[in-house]
Amino acid sequence: MKPFSFVHAADLHIDSPFEGLREVNRAVAQRLRESTYEAFWNLVTFCIDSRVDFLLIAGDVYDGADRSVRAQLRFRDGVTRLAEFGIRTFVAYGNHDPLDGWQPSLEFPADAVRVFGPEPEWVDVELDGTAIAQIQGVSYPTREVSDNLAREFTPPRRPDLFSIGLLHCNVGGTTGHADYAPCSLGDLANTGLDYWALGHVHSAERLREERPHIVYPGCTQGRHPNESGEHGCYLVRVGESGDATLTFKPLDTVRWERRNVDVSDMANLDDALIGIAGIVQELRAQADGRDVICRVTLTGIGGLHRELARDGTLGGLLEEARDDAGLAVPWVWIEGLHDRTRPDFDLDSRADQDDFLGMLLQRADGAFRDAERLSELAAPVTDEFARRANAGLIEAPSEDDLREWLDGARWLLAERLETGEE
Repeated sequence: MKPFSFVHAADLHIDSPFEGLREVNRAVAQRLRESTYEAFWNLVTFCIDSRVDFLLIAGDVYDGADRSVRAQLRFRDGVTRLAEFGIRTFVAYGNHDPLDGWQPSLEFPADAVRVFGPEPEWVDVELDGTAIAQIQGVSYPTREVSDNLAREFTPPRRPDLFSIGLLHCNVGGTTGHADYAPCSLGDLANTGLDYWALGHVHSAERLREERPHIVYPGCTQGRHPNESGEHGCYLVRVGESGDATLTFKPLDTVRWERRNVDVSDMANLDDALIGIAGIVQELRAQADGRDVICRVTLTGIGGLHRELARDGTLGGLLEEARDDAGLAVPWVWIEGLHDRTRPDFDLDSRADQDDFLGMLLQRADGAFRDAERLSELAAPVTDEFARRANAGLIEAPSEDDLREWLDGARWLLAERLETGEE
């Protein structure tokens, strides 16, 4: 087998509007708007610098079915640049950019870009007239695909070629993601392919380390606090024996982070500001030239809890922290400041008491430990979240989010009833 290499990327979401991000400084907003374009261009540059033979994109190139002209022009320019270096691009569209979405009349470089259709189909990849790999891919015909597309894939046509499946799907009902094209690891592993290039999940995950490799590269640019940490693509090098070596490459230009500041031993709000400033300095030093958006959560027992709970305190603290951080390059923008401090008493011991508050806390604790009951209680809220998530407006809450909300409600209930505060 002739050695070759390729890059596996997915979920570019070019021209993402970043809806739902509130109170953004104008410079930050402009930087965010350009970040998905810049991450895509980083992808193009990485492919060229790595001298790969082809690029795979497993869905959601664009953020919406009615692809913006600007996004498609940028994408066309990128794949044209790749074609100039002899690098072909293979695309399978996903739920955000299905085949029935609107597309302007743009010309892509001939024979350099292959978009798969609504049925799985095979195509050979050639290098200097010799086939080096075979790719089978499929695009979503429309936004909502509930069929198991993996079961429609067929075994490799040629056993002498490395075989790749290109698919946008949800493996094993991954939480936090719409259940489009659901399938199992077994569905993928039993097809006989060597590598599954997947898309849809926005964090990098190698679901299977040996052949067949089953891989999510994640999105190329994080878009909200739940997509924190590095984002990018995988460089895959295939040797003469057919063994694949994977290397992750970060591409994001704005990084999302979450940090906690423990205020338990702090005497005043000045100490809290010093703690937040320390987080900003740390993130700036670790950013490797990237800009950072960070959600800061204040934690701890007692201390500043009562003062932080007063109306206006948290907002004022956030404004002051933003002013102190400024927009030095690279900048660190504090997206939000959240209070998760707790009053200084033992909640578990209080729940053991035989009174009204103890009974309420026991019932809340039962729901906290029972995932089914938790989902039932949260249904009125999560149903609305799901509606907005399906519309592409926000990210659906995870089970961890629900538990965090319920835990906060337990503490608030205990504090209000115990102290008599309104």
